[in-house]
Amino acid sequence: MLHPGTVAILLTGALAMAQQPAATIDMPLQVPALAIDDLKSAWSAPAAWTSGDWQRVGLGAAALVGVSLALDRPADRAVRRMDRGSYDPWAKRLDTLGGVGTVAIAGGAYVGGLLADQPRVREFGADAAFSMLVAQSVTLPVKVLAGRFRPDQEAGPYHFKPLGGSQSFPSGHATQAFTLAAVVSEYADNPWASAAAYGGAALVGLARLEQRAHYVSDVVAGALVGTLSAKAVLLRHRALRSGSGVKVSWAPVRTRDTTGLLVSLKF
Repeated sequence: MLHPGTVAILLTGALAMAQQPAATIDMPLQVPALAIDDLKSAWSAPAAWTSGDWQRVGLGAAALVGVSLALDRPADRAVRRMDRGSYDPWAKRLDTLGGVGTVAIAGGAYVGGLLADQPRVREFGADAAFSMLVAQSVTLPVKVLAGRFRPDQEAGPYHFKPLGGSQSFPSGHATQAFTLAAVVSEYADNPWASAAAYGGAALVGLARLEQRAHYVSDVVAGALVGTLSAKAVLLRHRALRSGSGVKVSWAPVRTRDTTGLLVSLKF
């Protein structure tokens, strides 16, 4: 059963989406071909980056993960000190949003939009599902390769055994939750809905910390993977739906005044 707060977040996003005009051209949902193309596009995009792009991406990601790594030990100590009994029920409910709940939401939105003849809702479900596929194609291999021990295994926050069976880094629940949040934010196009979506995803991360299933850096890494994967998939699907044959490429950019993505369109 979903937590009432989770339901409120989803209803906020759904109401905001309903106010948006439906796309004039609906994307044909040819699942296997589109899934393969999404994966190829996501994994090949960095090949077009310059050395400067790699440095900027690497420095930004390293800074975020580095700061979170420094918080791993004190945050886990704080969790162990607090009375966890009173927090366990809500943490277990929030776990659902980062697990099968996200898949149910994506599938439910697609089927519901199909039955109710609501193209916008149907597209939301499809985009969420494909974004999760791309995000997990990154998270799952890294989990296996990193082999980080979970907090409740009491091996310490910096114990890694590549291919050793432990799979703490990054957090799959955080990946799923932030993937969904990024898609909701894009479709809602409303700051309050975006804040609610990302706030809900952050609560999923906190729930994983409370259960000592993950460290702070696991959650931060999962959030990065989920958010960036969703944005890449949404950008590609928007171009496909336009029917214009537009080819989209993107690369990170950083100047003295701003940081963001440089998007190139070829007609």
